[in-house]
Amino acid sequence: MRVQGYVIHTRPFQDEKVLVDILTREAGLIRGVWRKKAKEARVSPGSFLLLEFELSGRSELKTIRSAEALGASIQLTGTALYSAFYVHELIERLLPVNLPFEPLFILYQWLISHLGGDVPIAPLLRRFELGLFEELGVQVNMAATSRGEVLEPNQLYQLHHKFGLRPYYGEQPKVKPIVFLDGAAAMAYASGSWNNKYVLTLAKELHRAWLDLALGEKPLKSRSLLPASPYDGERLWQVPIFKLSDKV
Repeated sequence: MRVQGYVIHTRPFQDEKVLVDILTREAGLIRGVWRKKAKEARVSPGSFLLLEFELSGRSELKTIRSAEALGASIQLTGTALYSAFYVHELIERLLPVNLPFEPLFILYQWLISHLGGDVPIAPLLRRFELGLFEELGVQVNMAATSRGEVLEPNQLYQLHHKFGLRPYYGEQPKVKPIVFLDGAAAMAYASGSWNNKYVLTLAKELHRAWLDLALGEKPLKSRSLLPASPYDGERLWQVPIFKLSDKV
């Protein structure tokens, strides 16, 4: 079997072997074993490089027969490199093995090509996270209330993992929401207004909550490599509140 893909993670295995996680166009996340040759004792397929792999084996763990580069490697440094490590950890932790996710593969290609350029990184990460949520089916509809009602820009809503958006009228919530936000902020997020710093802050708060729920108790190691910027804005009942209608 031949597939095209990117190396997401490698780790030592038995003797001169390496376990390799590959994000492929054809079959999603594949785990394989790469046997190093004696003259290549320290060489294994590299990251940020589209490769064509020849695989064999009927089990989930494939044998990698060969890996041939299909283009030039993308060189990442600093925060861009740490951001790629973060994305790789998300893929490795959250993506099921041997299920095709072609839209996510295409989004990953887009991400690393832009990480190698001179563009803001935060919008790239939020867009990739959203695509990952869509593929995994864990995101919440932000374009309407949980009952399908049209959002009012100046109305304040509470957002819950299970219930979605519900109008908020000032009472103390029985269940702590992820955030409070007005309809304008929810609609800006739903439309993908990633050039708006306020929407990016909202997205970061939402995505972290959804990721924590999906990942469970084991934290992401790569988060410690990225700049920390906890939310320091307005809160209601100790919950972050976002009111974009006040900003325009």
